[in-house]
Amino acid sequence: MAISDSSPSYTFKRSVQQQSVSRFESAASAQSSTLGSWREQIGAQQRSVLPRKQRDGRAVRDEFMRPIIDTQGVLDRFTTNMEATEREILEEFEDNRTESREAVAYAGLLVVVPLVVGIVTSAVLADPFLEVAMHFNHEAFALTDKDKVEGAEAVHHHELRLRMDSAIGRAPPLSEAEMQIELRREAHHLMDEFKERKRTAVLHLLSDGTAGTTFFGLLTFVKNGRKSLFSTMSRIFGGLSDTAKAFLIIASTDILLGYHSEEGWTAAIRMLTRHYGYDVDNGPIFVFVAIVPVTLDAMFKYWIFKGLNRQSPAAAVTLRNMDRH
Repeated sequence: MAISDSSPSYTFKRSVQQQSVSRFESAASAQSSTLGSWREQIGAQQRSVLPRKQRDGRAVRDEFMRPIIDTQGVLDRFTTNMEATEREILEEFEDNRTESREAVAYAGLLVVVPLVVGIVTSAVLADPFLEVAMHFNHEAFALTDKDKVEGAEAVHHHELRLRMDSAIGRAPPLSEAEMQIELRREAHHLMDEFKERKRTAVLHLLSDGTAGTTFFGLLTFVKNGRKSLFSTMSRIFGGLSDTAKAFLIIASTDILLGYHSEEGWTAAIRMLTRHYGYDVDNGPIFVFVAIVPVTLDAMFKYWIFKGLNRQSPAAAVTLRNMDRH
């Protein structure tokens, strides 16, 4: 049976609901007024009491508790809007995911585009041009004095090998005329090999030069991708534990700047110079190794002192403890 709006039971329930709503509103207003009064009291104390005592040279009571107890943080615990906080967290997550995707795409761009440009420059442009130049100009890659000395040593070793084969019976004996013909053939083969080596070095120089120029151009002019990449790398490094940060720093610095890295630097420089057709003496290499790694070590220590101590103090302490042992 339905209850009419004028029945006593309905009127009683309606009055109870109105009383509950009024009590809830009064409690909420009382709480907000209490929080507002707390804020005003704290602000008044900070504006009057603390500056006056500090101005008079007196120690503020419980001053040591101020870094420990954050009154503003305690008040924020009661006034925090959970829905707004959750919405901000979700927005930050979406922004980080979008930024990570942009960083991965930009990193792939930095790797693929310079490689393609270098390969196209070497295979399509430089290689046919050098082939035509060598065909019409036989002195295009003339031998240097150092190449001639190296070739003479190789021809002499070939002569000794032929005479040894004849002496032990592995090959028929050769007359002087036949020996000269064989040595002349070996000399022409070495000359072609030296020219091919020089042509390959020029191709490496052109392809690597264009690839490096493309890489630095992308790194310089594509500012949004560069910002996303550096921000993602910083976020990934900041998300590691203090032990992992210290391990990565120690591993990279020991490889590049450790006591055993001198041989590695020397070998890398020799490989790099031979890749471009140069054979550098020991003097410039030793000077480079004595200056560049030491400068990098000083810059790294300065970064630890100025940057890592401020960004991640716990990682800096862990690094010092691990490095000590």
